[in-house]
Amino acid sequence: MSVLGKKWLIKNQTLGLSTLEKILSNRDFDDSLETKSFHDPFLFEDMQKAVSRIEKAIKDEEKIVVFGDYDVDGISGTAIMIDILRQLKAKVEYALPSRMLDGYGFSMKFVERFIEDKIGLVITVDCGISCAKEIRKAKEHGIETIITDHHAVPQDFPHEAVAIIHPKIENSDYPFKELTGSAVAFKLAHALIKNNIPRKDQEEALEKFMDLASLGIVADLGPLTGENRFIVKEGLKILKRTSWPGLKKIIAASGLENNESIDSHDIGFKIAPRINAAGRIGDPEMVLALILGESENMDFAGEALESLNKERQEMTFEAARELDEYFSGLKETPYILIAEGPNYHVGVLGLVASRLVDKFGRPAIIMQDNGDILTGSARSTDYFNITEAIGNFKDLLISFGGHFQAAGFNIKKENLEKFKSGMAEYAENKLKDTDLNPTLEIDCEIPDEEICFDFISSMDRLKPFGIGNKKPVFVLRNIEPVFVTQAGKTGDHLKFNININGKNIQTIGFNMGRFAKDFRNHKKIDLAFHLEKNNWKDRDYLNFHALDLELK
Repeated sequence: MSVLGKKWLIKNQTLGLSTLEKILSNRDFDDSLETKSFHDPFLFEDMQKAVSRIEKAIKDEEKIVVFGDYDVDGISGTAIMIDILRQLKAKVEYALPSRMLDGYGFSMKFVERFIEDKIGLVITVDCGISCAKEIRKAKEHGIETIITDHHAVPQDFPHEAVAIIHPKIENSDYPFKELTGSAVAFKLAHALIKNNIPRKDQEEALEKFMDLASLGIVADLGPLTGENRFIVKEGLKILKRTSWPGLKKIIAASGLENNESIDSHDIGFKIAPRINAAGRIGDPEMVLALILGESENMDFAGEALESLNKERQEMTFEAARELDEYFSGLKETPYILIAEGPNYHVGVLGLVASRLVDKFGRPAIIMQDNGDILTGSARSTDYFNITEAIGNFKDLLISFGGHFQAAGFNIKKENLEKFKSGMAEYAENKLKDTDLNPTLEIDCEIPDEEICFDFISSMDRLKPFGIGNKKPVFVLRNIEPVFVTQAGKTGDHLKFNININGKNIQTIGFNMGRFAKDFRNHKKIDLAFHLEKNNWKDRDYLNFHALDLELK
């Protein structure tokens, strides 16, 4: 067993294949990974209806509201819709719910506000598919709705919407089903551009939105295959020279301003968390205004966002540490991890649940206790559909929605115990015959001679890496580490060198510093790692990012 308690699964041990061939085989590298352009947005069944309704609203000078979700996917998609509508001279404004005050989605509170403001058309971004009753009431008061969304399609379908742009609705002919919310908004913008902007200017107009769409796809864990892959691949090129004023501030705050390039890892671990911080524990409209360049003091807004991100990090760390200790102390780990408490901030519930899933290899639900009502966030593994599971108890919930591996809900306290016991029984029935030990998937063993810059360059064709196209993981057997030490301000990380082909390759294992003492007592290890190239003082260096290790 590895020091992290993970079972290693080596995916490809085929004889006669090169390392690169094994990686390509593992990913089924075919046309789905090599999409060269966009699909026609009018392949969405309701796209023409949506475009015609928007064009009518612009012509009639109706008030339009773009209503988005409060996460990166929703915020970036909302920015796309706001900008294209402004280019087309629409009378448009935006609204984003507060996670703490309003909860998820297009709620009745906003319907009432839009009725009072005499709004004619609402366009939802990354939400709306689960809001049938709200859309019904809006229509009764003369407000029409266009839904752009990608979340699970509920039984209570919002038939009263004038158009629904969603890749997974029944009988959809759209060829790529895994678009996220920002990407669906991007496709609506694409359709508006095709219909309203001169052909010679269309490519430039569309390019402007690709970096924003990329943020949402990566942050929302959209698989980097098919059209998602194409959008992100092109969007990353644009992101380094983005035209969005606030995004430039966020990139600088992320320490990426002077990087030669920005990759999907930078989005997922540096840019997205800063954008998400406002939606999680602050005001999401603040970061939207920043991205659009509408903040009265851009520098102050950027600093405020950075402060929120640090606060979010601290909240997440403390809650995850407490719950890790609690579940680790149980005699038997339950099939689903469920916890609630008043001090678990609603803005970090999903982050904490994700850490528990990574640690224990099973689904997790964390709830903030607000008195009579609890707000919950759930995360899961790739072998347990958490939204489907929660949906079995929808009669106990005020509201819920989500994806295969992520969901959110609200529940009255009087229904809590029944919900918890029901979920526990459901999870046990589903998972009792499943191996729940955390697994580390490894592409293959790598020969010493392929640990070189040329091989790293050959892997570039696989970029961008992410969900559905993970960064390759390799293993080296029976290697001898030297200069073992702890790194970081508090010694959290493990650092050592490995001699390969006469070169000392520096290796870093993040959050593995606690193993340093035992590590020094073993001369040989097996190492699972990412192979990377780093640049320091204008020189390139090979580097291993340790993911796990086995002491021999």
